[in-house]
Amino acid sequence: MGIFECAIIGGGPAGLNAALLLGRANRSVALFDTKNDHLSFELQESISRNGNAAIEFMQAAKEKLNQYPTIHSIVSQHVRAIKQSDNKLFKIYTEDGQSFLAEKLLLTDGTEIQTDIPNINQYYNKSIFTSPYGYGWELKDKKMIYINETGAVAQTAKIIFNFSNDLVVATNGYEIKENEKRELENKGINVITDKIKEMKGHNGVLNSVVFQNGLEIEREAGFITPSSYATNIIGEGFSCDLDEQGLIVVDHFGRTSEKNVYAAGDAAQPAPTEIVLSEATGIQVAITINSDISIEKF
Repeated sequence: MGIFECAIIGGGPAGLNAALLLGRANRSVALFDTKNDHLSFELQESISRNGNAAIEFMQAAKEKLNQYPTIHSIVSQHVRAIKQSDNKLFKIYTEDGQSFLAEKLLLTDGTEIQTDIPNINQYYNKSIFTSPYGYGWELKDKKMIYINETGAVAQTAKIIFNFSNDLVVATNGYEIKENEKRELENKGINVITDKIKEMKGHNGVLNSVVFQNGLEIEREAGFITPSSYATNIIGEGFSCDLDEQGLIVVDHFGRTSEKNVYAAGDAAQPAPTEIVLSEATGIQVAITINSDISIEKF
């Protein structure tokens, strides 16, 4: 396949939009993606596809990308490692043993929420979400829990409270400012600072939350703001600055601290992550990449 002008890691909203813009700009693009089997939820916060299943949207977008010979989708291949060689090219290794070369690298995926709640992954994007704007309406009037491990609880709790006044805030052992705790409790919001032992439910549907002190509360759904994120992309020969939450630091145009490495979407923005905002960051960074290439190759 030769050397791609840009390799995009992640086929979510940011990666798909970046691939489309770069491909239409006549740039050779390699888009590394998985099947997105975990996308069982619906897209709600965009007027253009309100209620569409996320996986259906992703599949339709990929079919559109296939119309462009400049875009090469490497589907269902997890990226195992990325190495930058002495000639500054990036070599991308996939789990099946293939390798690909690219001049520039765009990271739009590869971050996971970090929390010590044992079984939260069973409920993530099914009953527990990061964005009240994306799923608050569907969860309206349910018995909700808001898990916040950052200490800055009140702002998002107030947004969630507008969807349901049957709200419990849990800090999972992290401290909360006394004035914020008092403000929430004055509205009838129970604030629990004990660590969460486990979540109970079936097939991703939450029924209750159990704390280490033995308390068990009935909850149907909720949201989480984790303490940090972690990248599962292994890079050798280059490194990007990370912020205190573990996300990649970028400038206003999506450039990282490493030359020819860019980031957008989940890799560079904290929760709550909105689909349309991820799309916008993908478009913005693609414009930056195309401009950089144009200047370098003119």
